[in-house]
Amino acid sequence: MVAAGQSAVVVGTGGVGLSIIMGLNLVGATPIIAVDLSEEKLAIAKRFGATHTVTAGPTTEQTIREITGGGADYAFEAIGRKETIESLPGLLVRGGTAVLVGLPPADETINFDGLALAEGGIRIVGSNYGSTVPGRDFPRLAELYLAGKLPVDELISDRISLDDVNEAFDAMRRGERARSVIVF
Repeated sequence: MVAAGQSAVVVGTGGVGLSIIMGLNLVGATPIIAVDLSEEKLAIAKRFGATHTVTAGPTTEQTIREITGGGADYAFEAIGRKETIESLPGLLVRGGTAVLVGLPPADETINFDGLALAEGGIRIVGSNYGSTVPGRDFPRLAELYLAGKLPVDELISDRISLDDVNEAFDAMRRGERARSVIVF
């Protein structure tokens, strides 16, 4: 999908967004722009290959257009929020692709301006679990991990006991930590 040298924006830098950034870095996308409300998560995104970070706010679209010289080739949404999903076309260059990774609530309707999409040649695609074909993709991912090119271990920010799971969920809701793993 994304080729070396193409630009990409990742909105949301939790575990899923960081994984997207890792993949973009692996294929040589540039620039890779991470967008989040959390400065802590944006700092982590830099470690995973983000070349730029943007604190989400009213000037996000303008800042991304400045960094990319007009808009990104790809914009990934890794949160599942109506507002951030609907913002993706505004982050793209003409002919760009919005990739919906975060899952919105089942009863949520997402709205896009059809005329603007058609005039801009914007594509919107969904990606559930990275559109993975396990028999084909898992061996390749394992090879990349074993070769040190896919540092998934670094996604783990905390190892917790089962007694600490509620605190881990609270931290996730506050936008803290990358991934917590329960150790039995």
